[in-house]
Formats: sequence, C-alpha cells, structure tokens
Amino acid sequence: MEFWLRLARSRMAKDVKANRQDVYSGFALICRLFITALDQRVEGNGRIWNDLLQYAEQVVAKHPPRN
Repeated sequence: MEFWLRLARSRMAKDVKANRQDVYSGFALICRLFITALDQRVEGNGRIWNDLLQYAEQVVAKHPPRN
C-alpha cells in the first residue's frame, strides 16, 4: 500500500507543477469511492465493491503501465 501511495503522490505533484490542480479533487473522489465501497461491503452489500473492482480491472487491462 505504501508503494502505491508514494507513486500516486509523486504523480500528483507532477500534475500540480503542470498546473493541473484538479488532481486533488480527483484523488479525493477516488478515496471517497473506495471508502464507500468498503463500508457497503462491511454492511453486507458487495455490489459497489464488485463493480469497482470490475471497472478497475477493465481500465488497467485496456491501459497497461508504461515502462
């Protein structure tokens, strides 16, 4: 988890330097979505969690990391 947070922070800093301030609101929304999905899963509703994982897998498969 620490690796991904450091990587995200580094990329966000580059976006801010490039004058793309919306990176903060985008990250906040993604965090809120993740927490909502976790909360709903704890309450017995795994639909948001499953949808989130399915969508994330589709996006990552379509856009693999650059080396």
